[in-house]
Amino acid sequence: MNMIDIGSTRNYFLVHVFCILSILAFASILISVSILFIPQHVIHAETIEQQKARLERELSKIEEEIRQQELYLSQQKQQTGSIQRDIDIIRAQIKQKKLEIEKKNKLISKLGQEISQKNATINNLLSELEREQASLARILRNAHTLEEYTFTEFLASSKTVSAMYEDLDNYQHLQDLLHDSYLKITGLKEKTTEEKKTLEEKKNSESNVKYTLEQDKKTVEQKEGEKNQLLTVSKTKEKTYEQILSERKIAAAKIRAALFELRGQAGISFGDAYQFAKAAGSKTGVRPAYILAILTQESSLGKNVGTCNRPGDALTWKEIMPGPTSGSWRDDQTVYLDIMNRLGIKPDGQPLSCPIMIGGRQSGWGGAMGPSQFIPTTWKRYESRIAGALGVTIPNPWNPSHAIMATALYVGDLGAGAKTYTSEREAACKYYSGRGCSDPSVRNAFYGDSVMRHATNIQAQIDVLESV
Repeated sequence: MNMIDIGSTRNYFLVHVFCILSILAFASILISVSILFIPQHVIHAETIEQQKARLERELSKIEEEIRQQELYLSQQKQQTGSIQRDIDIIRAQIKQKKLEIEKKNKLISKLGQEISQKNATINNLLSELEREQASLARILRNAHTLEEYTFTEFLASSKTVSAMYEDLDNYQHLQDLLHDSYLKITGLKEKTTEEKKTLEEKKNSESNVKYTLEQDKKTVEQKEGEKNQLLTVSKTKEKTYEQILSERKIAAAKIRAALFELRGQAGISFGDAYQFAKAAGSKTGVRPAYILAILTQESSLGKNVGTCNRPGDALTWKEIMPGPTSGSWRDDQTVYLDIMNRLGIKPDGQPLSCPIMIGGRQSGWGGAMGPSQFIPTTWKRYESRIAGALGVTIPNPWNPSHAIMATALYVGDLGAGAKTYTSEREAACKYYSGRGCSDPSVRNAFYGDSVMRHATNIQAQIDVLESV
């Protein structure tokens, strides 16, 4: 090998080392950050496999007890309508919920063990990376020694030509070791990323279980309150069973009579809105309470929504919607006219949402239609599916039933059909802004949180309706 070849090899070697060091720095940061967010669990005398086996046995036992309680509930509901029957049923419901809570606690423990395993795996990866770094340091020191050895030094030394070639062979061997180290570090980086992704999935599962656990605890508290009320009635004779039943019917009637605010409508009763949401839920797999929560959130966001394009309003559809010459990515005007024409409704006079006004000047576009506040181009995209789900020829954005079905289809496409806390919250954020709750470029998590609170409250109202 001549001096030019040695110089070229040296330059290639330095570039190669720089790339490896960059990857090492990134991998170290990635693993260190991952470790910070991994929950630490106490290591018990049992092995992980023994703990898993025990948890699975306990889960199986609890599931069998739940099935027995469900059978008992079914039998109880066939008995007479006395106060004692109601007390027995509520006791069974409380026991069933407590068993479900115990089951979910076991599941959380099981997930905790799996998260702990992931913690150990990433710690092992970190140790392996440290060993690889130490090995690389030794290789670099040896390589540096060979690089500093010049041809002039060779002539001045007592080494033979064969010894020089042996040194060059060693140099090539070091390069091979560097290449192997590069591949190994790349593999460690990929495996660490994969383990981190799996860990995030486990954490989401744990969050979903904890959320449902809290809901079950609230249900138990409610049932215990009902049981205590009935027991008091039974002991003191202050109230009869008929009075309690009458109170529950009155509560249901109040809920049915409560106006459920919907954009673009004077209002429909909660009972009617619930029936529409149940129909939409059966078609889409989305919870009725969640569908109504989205619409509740939409109503509370703006009391002035739908105050454009009415008779006498200053702004009409021509000013608030983008058209073919507006330079927008969508042409709402043409689609709006087509919808109005097919519905047989005059485009002038139908209430539409107004654009946001900043300093007396229009910012963005308005023109959203009906209770679900769909813009015309979005409504057009869902129109055939709404028609198919409801068996109508031309869906109407201002018809509450059609609007609720449109909302259910939309959030279903966004993942709300999974019916978990995280999936419903994420779908709500996307419904509001088109992006997930954790997207750093937009503030929308407040919307998802508010929708989930509405869903909890609405579910409680639905439970009263269904219990009568």
